[in-house]
Amino acid sequence: MDNGKYVGMVLLDLQKAFDTVDRTILLMNFEALGLNDSAVQWFHSYLSDRQQLVDVAGIFSSQTNIVCSVPQGSILGPILFLIYVNDMPSVVKHKL
Repeated sequence: MDNGKYVGMVLLDLQKAFDTVDRTILLMNFEALGLNDSAVQWFHSYLSDRQQLVDVAGIFSSQTNIVCSVPQGSILGPILFLIYVNDMPSVVKHKL
């Protein structure tokens, strides 16, 4: 900065990042990485038709479909998220 050069910074709030993963984009990333069709279909099956409900003091909400996100608390969750955001630098257009 002392030499008159610019400094840039991007701040991302990843607090609920796993909840925002678009399954379609994630599957396209798998294809771009060269996974074969059966592996992509397995991940599609793993991520599809999931439901959630909430339990508060033994009282359950009704079930609802999960349309995006990766399973939290799973071994694959962080890896799937990293694959999802891996192409972010090529998607974000910038010029400094």
